[in-house]
Amino acid sequence: MGEQVRMRLVALHDEYVEAVNAAVAEGRGDLVDHLTEEYPDAALRILTSEAA
Repeated sequence: MGEQVRMRLVALHDEYVEAVNAAVAEGRGDLVDHLTEEYPDAALRILTSEAA
């Protein structure tokens, strides 16, 4: 994995952690569920865009 991919994955992780924490603080379990379901696909898009 290249450094650029690693940096994009770290940024994605940080973005989702912040969003999930905010959703938890707001009592938005539905949004937490949505974000946790969406995250693997977002990460996979980063990984596969580099392989193409």
